[in-house]
Amino acid sequence: MPGEYTTASSSAAPAKRYALSAVEKQRAQLSKLLKDTTKPVYIPPPPKEKIIRPAREMMKNVQGSSAGAGSGEFHVYKASRRREYERLKLLEDQMKKEAVEAEFEKRKAEHEAAADAKTAKNRAKRQKKKERAKDKGSAAKSEDVGSTDADAPIKKRRLVNGQQLVFKKPGEESDADDDDESVGPLPPPQGKPLPATDVAPAQLPVADAANVVIHDEE
Repeated sequence: MPGEYTTASSSAAPAKRYALSAVEKQRAQLSKLLKDTTKPVYIPPPPKEKIIRPAREMMKNVQGSSAGAGSGEFHVYKASRRREYERLKLLEDQMKKEAVEAEFEKRKAEHEAAADAKTAKNRAKRQKKKERAKDKGSAAKSEDVGSTDADAPIKKRRLVNGQQLVFKKPGEESDADDDDESVGPLPPPQGKPLPATDVAPAQLPVADAANVVIHDEE
């Protein structure tokens, strides 16, 4: 029995291991991250910018390349030269970074200016469209008011001796109208014919002729 278990365990083929792709690595990381949500996630700090100590203001002993190899002065010279090259390279990298940032800010400002100009143009179009709609609405309203006034009944007025007669309902006459009211129509001006009016002339009474009886005498 023990030999059977040993044979079975030894006969099991080992799992094949292969290199994970980028998608599989990301899937494994996400599954591990979401496995325990209460566990804090470690976020590494951003890399620090490389800095070197500034150059010395005054060099007491300046070594040159004439020092022999293997001497102490030659190693001091190599170290100082390496630091100077690193400082110059760092300055060049900083200048390139500033140039890239300036170019990015310039392109960003140009894109923002173009977007603002386009937005202002669209805003002007919308404002103009609103004004046209408002003018059209006011014109339609004025036309409706004009049509309402045109549909109103027209009051007929008559002229008598060149003056306008206004017909009023009983009780509408004011005191001013009573003061200005005249007894009768004014006489027509001399040399001018009486204007024609719609009022029919009053019919005068016709006197009945007396009956006369004539008797013939024989």
